[in-house]
Order: sequence, then structure tokens, then C-alpha cells
Amino acid sequence: MDYKIIEDPLNGMIKISGVYLELLDSDYFQRLRYIKQLGMCNLVFPGANHTRFEHSIGTMFIARKFMDHLNIDAEEIGIAAMLHDIGHPPFSHSLEDLFHELYGMRHEDMTFKIINGIYPYNDSKIPGIIEKYHYDLKMISDLATGKKSRYSWIISGPVDSDELDYIRRDAFYTGTGINIDYERIINTSSMDNNDLIIEEKGIPAIEAAMIARLIMYKSVYFHKTCRIAQKMLEIAYKNYSYDVKDLKKTDFELMYDMLKYDKSCNIIRNIMNRRLYKVYKRIKYDEDEYKKLSKNIIDVIPPLSFFGSDRIKNNIYVYVNNRKENLKDISPIIRALDDYISNKYIFLMK
Repeated sequence: MDYKIIEDPLNGMIKISGVYLELLDSDYFQRLRYIKQLGMCNLVFPGANHTRFEHSIGTMFIARKFMDHLNIDAEEIGIAAMLHDIGHPPFSHSLEDLFHELYGMRHEDMTFKIINGIYPYNDSKIPGIIEKYHYDLKMISDLATGKKSRYSWIISGPVDSDELDYIRRDAFYTGTGINIDYERIINTSSMDNNDLIIEEKGIPAIEAAMIARLIMYKSVYFHKTCRIAQKMLEIAYKNYSYDVKDLKKTDFELMYDMLKYDKSCNIIRNIMNRRLYKVYKRIKYDEDEYKKLSKNIIDVIPPLSFFGSDRIKNNIYVYVNNRKENLKDISPIIRALDDYISNKYIFLMK
């Protein structure tokens, strides 16, 4: 059988064959080579030039580790893990909120459309490849887009293959120096109905993973300068003669097109030359104050969308004294994540 060996600096050698190899070689998957994982963060962390391509392969690798450990014979899970980010628009999350505002779609919606070959992705070869190998297309698209099911937690749960790759990968390329013992987490995991359960001896590894997540949010994902560059990119796109087909472009293609357009080119040049807005005031978040300031160039960190257990992902079940417990009820470390996310600030910039 034909196969390829991918040398992943994070996970070592990953063997790709069969349906995975055909999906890897498809146009929409290859496009992920040109979608940066962390959007504009390379303006702050120069090494953060890694892409959705290698992250998607890493997510598949870890999902299959879970499958092997739990003796799950459903290749659709591995395929869905590999395709879970295939719908990301240019610059990943940097423009996703704006694209949702303009086109009514988030990357999960775009992923669903690519996997099923729906406009504007009706040229996608993905559904034909999956059908050729006789896998369940609906199961794959549901798993890839986070629809709740028996195995959905492997890709989008409180501790999932997506997060166990991207936090380690982002930390590696930004130089934050943190790591997660993902193998310990996998090897102490089991299933109870549709829930992931971690054995008591795996609790320290889970707590360390939550600390790593908190550090990455504070030092990278919500870094004020990364957020400023993202805000400038949003403003440039609003000034651009945009179209829904922009969702199919790569980072380079969209930036090049905005450079050619008079109303957006100056701000894009400022981003490229790192002439960024500066924060001139920071105030504790208040809803009324936020509404008053809405005509200014502002940002809220952490974002307003970051609230609730589903978004914070702290509903993790563990076995303690042979009882199923929610980790946030017994671990102050997990509760600290709630405390951090609830402390929001308004940043004014110019």
C-alpha cells in the first residue's frame, strides 16, 4: 500500500495511507498549509508561523491514540479529526468573528460545507474520497463540526485530541516552554456512556494541562498586541470590497488582494511593517461603559464570548474513591480558570 511518512516536530513520525493519504493530497486540505494557526500572532512571537495543516495531522494522530487505547473501531473518528479544521478561513480565528457577522458562518459551518461539497465549496473532492472508501459521511461531518454523539469528545470535548495538539504545538512555536503529558492523559482515560473519565492517577496530568491552557490564553491567545493586529485586520477587511468567496482564500491571497484595494491597502501595509495601534487606556469591563465606548476602537480581553462551562471546557470527569466526580468540584486549579476568564478589561486603542 502507498503511504507517506510525515516528520512532525511535535509527535514524531506519522504514517499516512489509504483514505488519509487521499484526503491529505486534496486541494482543500493542501490549502491549510497557507492558513496560519495563530493568525497575526507571529507579529509578537516570530516563530508562530505554523499552520492548520500540521495541526490537523497532529489532531488525527492523537485521536487515533485515543481510539487504540479505548479499542474503538470507527475510522470515521480519525478522519473527522483530520478534517475538523478544513473550513478555517484566512488567518484562522483572527477574522472568524467578522466573517460570521458578514456571512453567517463560523469555521465549523465551512467545515461542514467542504466535507459535504456544498456551495461555495461545491468543487470539494472530500465527499467523493470518503464515499470511495465507504465511510459514513454524515458521521464524519457531525464529528468534525462538534455535534454531540458518543465519540464527539475525542475531537471536541473537555480534554480532546484537538486541544492536546494545538496547545503543545502553539507553545512549541511561540517559545512559551510549556508541555502537556498527553500520553498520560490518554492512558488514564476511559468512557462512561458518552463521557470521558480520567482515573485518579491521571488528575495531576489533567491539572497540568489546564495550567498550560491558562498560560497560553494569558500569554499568547489574548496577548494585547496580537489582539490589536487582529482588530486592524478586521478594519482593513471592512474597508475592502469583500465577497463570500474570500472564505476560500489563503492568508497570502487575501492580504495580497487587500493590498490592491485603495481603501484597505494602507492599514495592511501598516500591519506588514508592524506599525500597530497602541493601547492608551485599560478599564475594568462594564456593560454600560462598553456600550458608551463602542464608537471607539476597542477590544475586550478575554473576549465576551469566553464564558460558560462549554466555552471554558472545565467539565472534566474523574474517578475519585471509585466515584465519578466533576474535577472543578474538587480541584482549586480548575476553578481558577473560571476566575481568570471572568476578569475582563476594555482596551481603548488608536
